[in-house]
Amino acid sequence: MSAPTALGRRVSIETPEHVAIGYELADLGSRFLALFLDLLLLFLALAILGFGAGFALATADVAPEVASWGAAILILAMFVATFGYFLLFEGLGGGRTPGKRLAGIRVIHDGGYPLTFRGSAVRNLIRLVDLQPAFTWVVGGAAMMLSPRTRRLGDLAAGTIVVRDRVKGTLPERELLARAAAEPPVLEHRQFEVLSSYVARRLALSADARARIAATLATSLADHLDDDVPLPADKPSGGWKGGSDVRNDARLVALHAAEAPRWQHRGEGPVARSAQAVALVRTQTERWNSYRALAARARRGLRALPEDDLTRFAGMYREVAADLARARTYHGSIELQETLERMVGAGHNLLYRPIGRSMKALRAWVSWGFPRLVRKRAPLVALSALLLFGPMYAAYSQVRADPEWARQVLPVEMVIRAEQAGDRLAQGRGYIDMPEPMMPIFSTALIANNVQVTFWAFAGGIIAGLGTALILVMNGVSIGAVIGLYTNHEAASLLWAFVASHGVLELTAIVISGAAGMWLGSAIYAPGRRTRLEALRRRGRDAVGLLGGTTVLLILAGFVEGFVSPSVTPNAVKFAFAGVVALALLAYLSLAGRSDATADPAA
Repeated sequence: MSAPTALGRRVSIETPEHVAIGYELADLGSRFLALFLDLLLLFLALAILGFGAGFALATADVAPEVASWGAAILILAMFVATFGYFLLFEGLGGGRTPGKRLAGIRVIHDGGYPLTFRGSAVRNLIRLVDLQPAFTWVVGGAAMMLSPRTRRLGDLAAGTIVVRDRVKGTLPERELLARAAAEPPVLEHRQFEVLSSYVARRLALSADARARIAATLATSLADHLDDDVPLPADKPSGGWKGGSDVRNDARLVALHAAEAPRWQHRGEGPVARSAQAVALVRTQTERWNSYRALAARARRGLRALPEDDLTRFAGMYREVAADLARARTYHGSIELQETLERMVGAGHNLLYRPIGRSMKALRAWVSWGFPRLVRKRAPLVALSALLLFGPMYAAYSQVRADPEWARQVLPVEMVIRAEQAGDRLAQGRGYIDMPEPMMPIFSTALIANNVQVTFWAFAGGIIAGLGTALILVMNGVSIGAVIGLYTNHEAASLLWAFVASHGVLELTAIVISGAAGMWLGSAIYAPGRRTRLEALRRRGRDAVGLLGGTTVLLILAGFVEGFVSPSVTPNAVKFAFAGVVALALLAYLSLAGRSDATADPAA
């Protein structure tokens, strides 16, 4: 497939059959209208969900444990709605959110393929950068205005464009066919050919020849001529034998003008090329309908078609692609060409689309695909760890040397908690007092917060990795300052008893998400032999795969942090649990997927 070529506001994509499919790019107005509608729908959905669930929990007579789990589910649902609205609707809805449907636009990949779930994940996670600063969309808007194809940063990373949906309309050729059925020709085929030849050449004939031929034709076609016809404006200055010659010429021209559309409807005779387009519609409509029916059955994938139907569909696709080329050659109507483009595009998407992910492939990815990719990007994982743990140690050392420095980098609430930590330790209390009914809410809130941090670490990679590095350094400084602060108050054991259980999973996830962002950003300053855009698209697919694995780790860490870390379980048990988790995680990331017999599902 050749690279798409921008033609004004249109993009032409050539299929492997060497037939170009045209798409009209969506403009800024349409995209911001769709965004406004989506944000409005999202706000209404969150408001209804929040008020409805809050009212139900407040008025229902339920046990505290049930209410706590209900609130936890509500928090999780609102988080998924906020971050998953665009990702899920675009990834599963053919590149269209409700707002995009209303605005008549959709997202597709550069090659004309439908938007994949992975592509949707990349473009919508980078949205976190596009909407900066402070949710004003200045970055995304500026990128779209500077891009020839109106692409924001998320589109560049995912390799996507936003196009207008073609509006289905009535084919003018069908109207001509309908009129042809109502108004059949009055002349025979040979008669119309002779008459058409005379009309086409009459002005080049001498007056005598013109008069003689007109008289002959008028005699043979006398039954079809109209006597009430005005004289032609192009009458020669001399050479006519009489008024009857002028009248014959005018009557023949009028007959041809009335008869030509009837033959054009039939797609026969020496008429304009558009007649051939009409004939194309007449002869191929039944086949096109069969092709559409097969395409509708295969909408979820070609596996839905039996082998015989699949073979027939592939053959029909090639025929429809040839029909599109013929329609352009015959100068068919714009509606006909766009209809055939839609049909070719639908078949192209089905036959050449990337292979979908099955549950088996997903299990394979979790089992060994993710750890194999982590090992593949080990240098970036090490760099990410250095950017996190290096500032962490530096901040710890600085707070140990200058305790007042902690007040400059940590929230006041954290400083006060650390100052009270010695009393809590003396009283035998834990890092926080967490009533058991509140644990589900606490756990869910932690999961949402931690996943959001990794999303930011990934999205920051689009700025040549600088955003990712900043997030890693900031988190490292914050964690190191907290450790140093608790150590200064001789309460480090209180902090470690709380952090140890979930910290291994959480910090590992942050490091890997940082590696994902750095790998994405490396396409900007080290694209290799590819162009920066091509490197960005390819590395974005790998990077979002790493991010998916970290999300799983953070979900596990959230449950541990919500239920194990704040519990009254003895510290020795918590440290032992942390050791088991660390060994299991190390074995998983180091050993899973090393067999040469397994194929990489990310490949």
